[in-house]
This record gives sequence, C-alpha cells and structure tokens, in this order.
Amino acid sequence: MGTHQGLINRGGGSLEKHTVERAFVLKENFYCRECGGWIYCPEMNRKGTNDQGEPIEEIGEGCLTKGPEGDFFACPDCGCRHYLKD
Repeated sequence: MGTHQGLINRGGGSLEKHTVERAFVLKENFYCRECGGWIYCPEMNRKGTNDQGEPIEEIGEGCLTKGPEGDFFACPDCGCRHYLKD
C-alpha cells in the first residue's frame, strides 16, 4: 500500500518515509509501518465542504506536517514519515 525510501534524521541514523492513501487514513485506524505506533484515527477527522458545498470528511487540523515533498504524518514514536497520497 505504500513505498519507502531512506531518509536521514538529525541524529544521523536512518529514518524511513512511506506513502499512505488519504482515503485509508480517513476511514481506518492508522499505525506506523516501521514501529507499529499509533498515528491517526477517523475520530480525529473534521467535517468540511467541497467546492459544490457538499459535506466531506477531512484530516483533522494540525495532524499533518507540511514539508517540501508534501504533507506527511510523523510517527510520534520513531519519527518515520508517512506522506499523504490522494
């Protein structure tokens, strides 16, 4: 369900980064692919509206980090990055 590439953290050790589908995150509990730590659950979603004014579910405010390669979830346990894919 995702890809990974090496990423170097500040401590000099290897840190992984993966991709995760937006649709999956909005509907399922999401755990880190590296350490198994909990990252996100659908109860954290917020209600929004699309361009047509229809109600939609969105990822909760402040849950994603913005980076040069896109928005990502950072695992609170190991720091692994999970980049959001539409």
